[in-house]
Amino acid sequence: MREEQVLDKVFDRVESIPTFPKVAQQALELLREEDIDFKKLEKIIKSDPGIVANFLKIVNSPAFGLPHKIDSLFKAFMFLGVNQIKFIIIASVAKNYFDRDLKGYSLKTEEIWLHSITCGFIAEELAFHLDLTPTKIESIYIASILHDIGKIVLDLYLEIEEDEFYEVINEHPDWDFIQIEWVVLGVDHGLVGAHLLERWNFPKSITFAVRAHHDPDLMIQSDVASIVGLANALTNLLGIGQGIDSFYYKLPSELVKNLNLSREKLYKYLKIGFHKTLIFQREF
Repeated sequence: MREEQVLDKVFDRVESIPTFPKVAQQALELLREEDIDFKKLEKIIKSDPGIVANFLKIVNSPAFGLPHKIDSLFKAFMFLGVNQIKFIIIASVAKNYFDRDLKGYSLKTEEIWLHSITCGFIAEELAFHLDLTPTKIESIYIASILHDIGKIVLDLYLEIEEDEFYEVINEHPDWDFIQIEWVVLGVDHGLVGAHLLERWNFPKSITFAVRAHHDPDLMIQSDVASIVGLANALTNLLGIGQGIDSFYYKLPSELVKNLNLSREKLYKYLKIGFHKTLIFQREF
């Protein structure tokens, strides 16, 4: 009951957070078709100037390896694969949410943005390793890039102070940060993020992965959640977008084994993700 009451209070105050744009949803739907009409895709995306601006800025990052500067959506589509287009659309939308410092979590705007993108880069490598379906890969993109959106909601609602977290951390150094969030806030950011995405009518595979990305018992229950949880942990390990919570989470020991990952492959995907992030960071 307490959880429901807290969530009700939280979501009573989030009117200032815009819903996930219908333009992006329509674009992703079109990209699921067998024969994609790229002119139609361009027309859809062009109806949202903010997404267009972010898309062109992101696509011109050296991380995507295009041969020269791209100045139009249609030209970008000709150089990119469908998965890359999906990734950039989702990243373009997400950038609008990660536009403020999160004081309670000790995160600057650019830190949470870069953390989310890095998580997406690493999750992409893990998804390709498992040879997942396009639908699952899309779910992984969305969940990995938006996995921390619950922090934005909590910070906006509670105007939380870093000191409160440090006080509980110092008193209980062996606690998982999810426990700390529950004590200080009465809810955790994974749960809040999942509820927000449910309100935006995202599929269960995505909302569950966001809910589970710090919960050792939940994340091993689906391959999408497993990949998002591991990608987030690896991003924290790289020290990208570190807040006060980065090293206060636990991973299930069987997670890497369940994903059939050797130490060599894990290191390879970590290295690729880190390299892409370093290149990407230069532009932002």
